[in-house]
Amino acid sequence: MNKRIAFGLLTLGISLPTLIAAGPSYGLPGYSVNEVKTWIQGHPTLRADSREGLRVHRADIPSRRFTFQASVFPIGGFQRAGNNGIWSSNSRQRSFNIVRREEFTLVDYDQPVTVSRLEDSLRNLYGPDIYADYRRAQAIYSYFSESSTIEGEVRLGNLYAYWVEITPDANGVSTTGKLNVLLAEDVDRLESYLQQQYSSDS
Repeated sequence: MNKRIAFGLLTLGISLPTLIAAGPSYGLPGYSVNEVKTWIQGHPTLRADSREGLRVHRADIPSRRFTFQASVFPIGGFQRAGNNGIWSSNSRQRSFNIVRREEFTLVDYDQPVTVSRLEDSLRNLYGPDIYADYRRAQAIYSYFSESSTIEGEVRLGNLYAYWVEITPDANGVSTTGKLNVLLAEDVDRLESYLQQQYSSDS
């Protein structure tokens, strides 16, 4: 078996067991922490050990890195009702046993990190159903920083919401990009967060 792969992430160049096929998609947001951990450990690309938990970091050389992380927190954290510090009444929203979003980040100083490359990575990690949902998803929010060093887009699909962001340099070449898969019910919170972050720039 060939031990040298491009991570299924378009020539990321990380030495890992061969990617035979995208792993099953039962480790997605909305599943329990234990289910997602099991998925990460069994995924033919991620292959996390028990010590890595919900976060996997891989690098073959300093100029190329890949990080995958699942989180029980939505973007911007949980909201509280009023000033009394009470969690939202939605029990699912305040559960610390349910994964709400998953993010992978590519850093590559040798080859540009493009949106297309992130999309191919999404397909290889989650399989054709999630990739198809992403492709059909409607773009509901886009942004860029005043210096054009950050560009991003939020999409809402039938199954999940997706947040893509790249960071072009002064020459328009991006060395870093990330893609989040998150629960559709958290998309309003994400949009509000991004508006706060970039409203003065866009």
